[in-house]
Amino acid sequence: MELDRSTTDKFDKVLNEVIDPQSELSLAELGLVKKFSYHEPEKTIVVHLDVQQPVGECLACATVDGFILDKISQSIIKTMEAEFPGWTIEVR
Repeated sequence: MELDRSTTDKFDKVLNEVIDPQSELSLAELGLVKKFSYHEPEKTIVVHLDVQQPVGECLACATVDGFILDKISQSIIKTMEAEFPGWTIEVR
């Protein structure tokens, strides 16, 4: 299914507005979103992140990475809900 221009513009807006708190770059600049899954009948959007969990890192580093990823996910959900009111937003 091809999405209309206004929907893809909203996705682009989210990618440009959500900022990584560590690098202060947008998701668009970082390329952290792999894809959006848009399910109109269920009014659900799933945001698929393209992040790798580092192997063999220290516990403190993993904790910080988890905190940053959680902040990014929360920001994605908040920004997506503003663009798509009444929709369910998931981040994976």
